[in-house]
Amino acid sequence: MVTPGTPARWRDRLPLALRGFLFTLIPLWAVGNVALWLVPVRSAKWMPAVPGWLGLFARWDSAWYFRISVIGYWRKAAYAFSPLYPLLMRGLHAITGMPPVIGGELIAWAADLLALWLLVRLWREEAGERVARRALWLLLAYPASFFLVAMYPESLYLALSVATYLLLRRRRFAWAAVVIAAAAVSRANGILLLLPYLAFAWEDSGRRLDRRFFGRAALALIGVAGLAAYLWYSWATSGNPLQFLAQQATWYRHFTGGAFALGYALIHLFYGEGLPLTITDFLMPLAFLAIVAFDRGRLSLGDKLYVFFGVLSILVDPSIPNGFVLMSATRLVLPYFPVYRAAAEHLSERQWRIAVGVMAFLQLWFWITYTHWWFSG
Repeated sequence: MVTPGTPARWRDRLPLALRGFLFTLIPLWAVGNVALWLVPVRSAKWMPAVPGWLGLFARWDSAWYFRISVIGYWRKAAYAFSPLYPLLMRGLHAITGMPPVIGGELIAWAADLLALWLLVRLWREEAGERVARRALWLLLAYPASFFLVAMYPESLYLALSVATYLLLRRRRFAWAAVVIAAAAVSRANGILLLLPYLAFAWEDSGRRLDRRFFGRAALALIGVAGLAAYLWYSWATSGNPLQFLAQQATWYRHFTGGAFALGYALIHLFYGEGLPLTITDFLMPLAFLAIVAFDRGRLSLGDKLYVFFGVLSILVDPSIPNGFVLMSATRLVLPYFPVYRAAAEHLSERQWRIAVGVMAFLQLWFWITYTHWWFSG
């Protein structure tokens, strides 16, 4: 904090969102490059050439988004990846001539900065400056938060979901439905943003099922339009409107829902790619669900519905032969932002510092393994 008459330090002059963005991007870039210099990187022939200063951010699924942006959905397995992010990459290339890989990274960085700015605004409105700051650093320290600056659509989806909440708080339901439509084609379970939409509409109508509520519920159909358009495209080009679900089997995943997935993960906790990753893929969804279950008024009805069904939607059981236990769960629960604010309000200062420190250490470890093609988050 800067008191009157005290010269502000240079970092205090930066907006909180920009400070958080720079204080994560720059260390990740530095640590990643040092790690690549110390330990040779595995080759990956399916990724295009990327400038050295940018290449460490484009790994694993980045290749799928790149190819979709260039040649479209060229094979059925590609339908597992939502279209908005590669579509933006393709559009930026068409307008500026920028290579899609560079464009994809710049889109992710811009979306991350926008998401952090919107989150700070939302959390300040909900709980004040102190909670907003604590919640932001919990998010940025989260073990999978490096995906917000990687060539992935995580930051784009986070920005759209937070924008939805801000629009709902301002009772701009039609615009919120439009943003939900975009979120649903940046990540398929973005359609679950309709749950807080309907909860906001119900609470704003005095918790009555009156004409005003049903009018706003009708506007929710706009939110369905984005996913419906993708389903139609999938049906027209592949013959299956639910191809994006069918192709999850390519990664040995199938939905079973909740308790069975967690039970399976517990039994096979030591049967996976790596012990730290396996543990976090088990613990993080469980922690998010626990915060919702034991919340004491910090989360709204919309928050609880969104987080609960969002986490439930990614609890899938892997095929035993491949041995991936709740694969990518740490990354997939990352955007359920109401949890960070609830945790920031609940934790003491000491607990908050410990949580940030432990998660930041795990993030750096996962980041190093990601840059070396050892981690398929």
